Amino acid sequence: MTSRRDAGLADRIRRIWLDAARSGAAFPGEPALARELQASRPAVREALVRLEAEGLINKRQGAETAVNRAAVEIAARLDQQVDNEEIIEAMGRKASMDILEADVIALNEDDAIALDLTKGSKALRVAKRWRADGVPVLVAINLIPLLHGDKPADADVGQSLFRLVQRLGHQKVEWELAWPSATNLEPPVSDWLEQPPGRAALTLEMVGVSRAGHRAYLATEFHVPTAFRYGLIRSVR
Repeated sequence: MTSRRDAGLADRIRRIWLDAARSGAAFPGEPALARELQASRPAVREALVRLEAEGLINKRQGAETAVNRAAVEIAARLDQQVDNEEIIEAMGRKASMDILEADVIALNEDDAIALDLTKGSKALRVAKRWRADGVPVLVAINLIPLLHGDKPADADVGQSLFRLVQRLGHQKVEWELAWPSATNLEPPVSDWLEQPPGRAALTLEMVGVSRAGHRAYLATEFHVPTAFRYGLIRSVR
C-alpha cells in the first residue's frame, strides 16, 4: 500500500514532469530528483516507475529520460481516477458542485447484482451536479450500501465519495472498475444537465472495490459530450 508520504513525493515529481512537458526542458535524473526533493533514491525510483506506468515518461538505461509532452493534452483520462473538479479546472474553467438529491433507497435487482448484494438491500443514493463556469456538464448518481440499515445523522453527503464511503463503515477502496458507454438523456438527468430529453451523453458506470473484494459503491456519471474529451495513454511495445 502506498503511504501518504510516498503519494506526496509522486505528486511533486508529477509537477516537475508537468513543468518539463510544458517548457520543453529536460527531465532531471534520479540523483538530481533525490537531492532536489530530499528523498531517498529508492523512493524516487518507485515514483518514476509509477510515472512510466502512466505513460508520462520513458526511461532507458544510459539514455536521457524521455518526456511524453503530448500527454498534457489529455485532461480527463479513462484509465485513471481523477476528481471531477480537478478535470474541470485542468480545462481552465471554474468548477462548482451542488447536491441534487440524497435519499435512502432499496436497491433494484440490477444495482444489487452490481454491488454483490441482495435485491432490496438499503443504500444511500446521492445525486450531484458539477458546473464549469456555471454551465452544467456532469451529473453523478452514487449508490452506497448501508451496512447497518440507516444513514448516520452526521454523514456529510457533500464530501468526496471516498470519504463518505469510509464514513459509512466500508473498507478503503483500492480499485475502481469503470465501464464507458453512451445513452440518450431522460428526466430528471436531462433537466439537471439543462439538456433536451433524447440528447446523447457519455456515461461512466463505476464500482469501487476494496482489497478484500468488498464492493463499496456503484456510481453512474452522465457527461455532456461537448464538455469533456476523455482519452487514454497507451505505451507502444
